[in-house]
Amino acid sequence: MTANYDILCVMNRFTKLGCGVLAVSSFIAGALAAADVASPSAPLRVLMLGGGPDLAHNQTAIESNLRYVDRLLPKNAETRVLFYDGKPQSKDVLCEDARGRQYYRAPQLPRLDGPATLPAIKTEFRALASGPASAPVLIYTTGHGSPGDVTLDNNDYDLWNGGYLSVKTLAGEVKTLPESMPVTLVMVQCFSGSFGNLLFENGDPKAPLVNRDLCGFFASVSARPAAGCTPEINEAEYHDFTGYFFEALSGRSRLGKPITGADYNGDGHVGMDEAFAYALIHDNSIDTPVCTSDVFLRRFVPAPDFEFVQTRWSDLSAWAAPAQRAALASLAADLHLGGEGRLRGAFVLFHRMKVDAEDLPSVRVLRLMRLANSVVLAHRLLASEAPGDQPLKARYKQLKAAEARNCLTGTP
Repeated sequence: MTANYDILCVMNRFTKLGCGVLAVSSFIAGALAAADVASPSAPLRVLMLGGGPDLAHNQTAIESNLRYVDRLLPKNAETRVLFYDGKPQSKDVLCEDARGRQYYRAPQLPRLDGPATLPAIKTEFRALASGPASAPVLIYTTGHGSPGDVTLDNNDYDLWNGGYLSVKTLAGEVKTLPESMPVTLVMVQCFSGSFGNLLFENGDPKAPLVNRDLCGFFASVSARPAAGCTPEINEAEYHDFTGYFFEALSGRSRLGKPITGADYNGDGHVGMDEAFAYALIHDNSIDTPVCTSDVFLRRFVPAPDFEFVQTRWSDLSAWAAPAQRAALASLAADLHLGGEGRLRGAFVLFHRMKVDAEDLPSVRVLRLMRLANSVVLAHRLLASEAPGDQPLKARYKQLKAAEARNCLTGTP
C-alpha cells in the first residue's frame, strides 16, 4: 500500500497522534478538584460572538446562527451578543436572494450589545468574572477563523475590522474567571479545533491542564475550514455544525421542526456528547468536528500512528459509548464498509484522498478515523492498571461527565 506523505503529515498534525505520555505530576491532582462536575446554582451566563472581519464576509448565515442559539437559551439566561461593528442601524449583513442577487441590510438580532472586537470581549470577560462564581458560562462563536501565523496550535477567531482572538488570548481571558465557574465553549468557525487547547494552561498544548471545569466542541479540526458562512437567506439550505449540534440538544431545528433520535443512551435527555455524535452522523457539510476529550486523549495516551486501524470492529463497538457506537455504525455504512476490518477499509479510503478534500465521502472518512481513534485511545487509558495513569483516568472521566451535560439546560 502506498501513502501520500503530505496527507499523512496533515493527518498527524490534526490528530496529534504519536505523542508520548507525560509524567503525571501534581498538576493532575490539582485539576481534579476543580474539574468536579457540579450542578449550576446560578443562571446560565452566555457570551455570543459573531460577524465577519469585513463587510464582504459578514454573511447572513452568521447572524442566523446567533438568532437560533439565542432562541434556545433559558429565559433566565444572562446573555450578551457582540456582532460585527455593534451598530444596529448599519446595513452590514450580506444577503443573497433566490435569484442570486446580493444586498446588505441592517442586523436583525434580538439583542446587540457591542462590536466583535478584542476590547469589547475583554470588557465582557470582566463582567463575567464579577458574577456568581458558580454560574455556568457558555461561550459561542460563529463567523470566520484563520490559521495561526506560526502554528496550528494557536489559530484565530477573526474579529471585526481586522482584529483577531487567538487561542492564547482567549485562554488568558478564561483564566480571569473564577476556577469554580464551569465553562463550555461551542466554536464553529474555520480551523476552530485549535481552541481545544484551552484545556491547557495559556492555551499551550504542552502545558499542564487547566485547574477548572472546562469543555468544548468545535466545528473543524485545526487544519481545515468549516461550513456556515453563506449569504443565502433560505435557512432551509443551511447545513453546518451549529444547526445539527443545537437541534440535537434542544429537540428543535432552526426552522422549528421537532428533532428526535439523539438520546442514544436512552436516559431521557440529550447531552452535548450525544449532540456531537448526532452532528457527526447528520452534518452534510465539510465540517470535521472536534471535542475536548479528543484533545485530551491525543495529548496523554501514547499510540503509534494509525495503529488503531488494526482494531476489530466488534471490539471497537464494545468499547464505544452508545452515541459513539451509533456514529461509528452510521459513518461506516455511509462509506459502504462492512465486516471486522472496517477500519482498514477506511484507512485505504483515506490514502486515496487529497489533502484538502471537501467532498462528503472524504469528510466522512476523516470523521470515522478520528472517532475510532478516540474510542481506542480511551479504552487504552481506562483499561490501564498503571498507578501513574489513575489520576489521568479520573480526570478523563471528569471531562467526559462535563461533555455529557446539556449546556442549554444544565442537565447533568
